[in-house]
Amino acid sequence: MKYFKLVLSLLLLLLIMSCKKGVPKAPSGYVVLSPEVAEILCALGAEADIVAITEECNFPPILASKPKVGSFSAIDKEAIIALNPAIIFASALEQEGQAAELKKLGYNVQVFYPKSLKSMNEEILKLGRLTGKINASQNMRLQMEAAVAAIKAKCANLPRPKVYLEIYRDPLMSVSDSSFVGELIEAAGGDNIFPTLERDYARVNPEAVINAKPDIMICFSQDSLNNIRSRKGWQDIPAIRNKRIYFEKDINPDLIQRATPRCIDGMRSLQKLFFQKDK
Repeated sequence: MKYFKLVLSLLLLLLIMSCKKGVPKAPSGYVVLSPEVAEILCALGAEADIVAITEECNFPPILASKPKVGSFSAIDKEAIIALNPAIIFASALEQEGQAAELKKLGYNVQVFYPKSLKSMNEEILKLGRLTGKINASQNMRLQMEAAVAAIKAKCANLPRPKVYLEIYRDPLMSVSDSSFVGELIEAAGGDNIFPTLERDYARVNPEAVINAKPDIMICFSQDSLNNIRSRKGWQDIPAIRNKRIYFEKDINPDLIQRATPRCIDGMRSLQKLFFQKDK
């Protein structure tokens, strides 16, 4: 009888342990696939709730210690499933298909892709509601709006230099006024030479750049100064003739290409480049 009771107790214990092991953990924390959302969440004070990020989420530095779930365009779906996050924050374009797959699996996937200063502020408020950082998001929006207004007022009565921003070399690509980058150029006091394009970020004709005669060139296409100077017909462009060509070392691309609170620093940097004296 004692032996039977012992065996029964062991079987009961194994059953209990098996049941406990099979209970899935409750969803918790945020997996962030978008560098922009990662920046905003940290600025709102929600960095402790971020359980994983993609490799491109490199600011602020505190994110360096977070586990990685692949890259922006190639996420590790199995790693995300293992974490069982409460919310997955994704971006649009390359991540749309991946976001749809995760939604089908039952995850709460929130997609953010602000294309203007106004939509960025709206997204900040939405992130505040989703994460319980409502007051912080409201304060951030007010600070952003005040900072943008101050930047615009500073250059309101100044002549607007014509600006060409190159994001890719082969094929040659630039930005339109309707893009986030284009809006920042205009807000900082510049006159983007491509008001309209087929898309926000699109191919442009080299002849169109020559004919526009930009006063300032910002090159994020990884081309060298010597190569730019040697382009056919570009020697008489004012930006090249007056040595007003700027690269990543002059202005961090993330400050104007990412729709985050750091875009205020980006606009200030642009304004400084636009209105400094010729080299």
